[in-house]
Amino acid sequence: MKRYLRAAIVAAGAVAFAFTPALADNTATNDTTGADSKNNATATSSVNCEADQQNTLNINNILTSTSNSGNNQANNNTGSGSVDTGDASGNATTTNTGNSNDATINCNNTNNTSKNLDTGAGSTNVATANSTKTKKAKQKNTAGVLNDVLRRARSGGNRANNNTGGGAVTTGSAGGNTTTTTGPINENIASVDP
Repeated sequence: MKRYLRAAIVAAGAVAFAFTPALADNTATNDTTGADSKNNATATSSVNCEADQQNTLNINNILTSTSNSGNNQANNNTGSGSVDTGDASGNATTTNTGNSNDATINCNNTNNTSKNLDTGAGSTNVATANSTKTKKAKQKNTAGVLNDVLRRARSGGNRANNNTGGGAVTTGSAGGNTTTTTGPINENIASVDP
């Protein structure tokens, strides 16, 4: 008797974020002002571009691989008794990935202009254009990975007793592989324009 068990567990989490605000241009203009007048025109724009990404990943893998081709009996036969077992092989595989952030911020400038056009005689005209831009990318990942792997392979415990013609026991090999792969985990990519 031969039994074979393979187990695979994959956990993944990814976040992608792209931010491009649409902004209008501003113009501060003093146009066709009266004589001896005082005129003040102001255009102000403020742009705040922020990406905040947070991931929490908890992986708990419990894998059990059991293979048994043993515990066979050929007893009390009038002729000969023999036991011939196959190999016992158990493989356990885990692959853990997760917590991937990709943020792209295109925080475009506004084109602010100021103009004084056709102002009156003796008038005082002030046109001001101001713009500010703030960019921020924040990424936070927290990951906990626990792999608990138990592998058993057995081909023994066979008996050939009390046979008139003799007894023979031949067992196969007992073995297997355990593979645990963790990663990539907690990968961050942030692209912020100048």
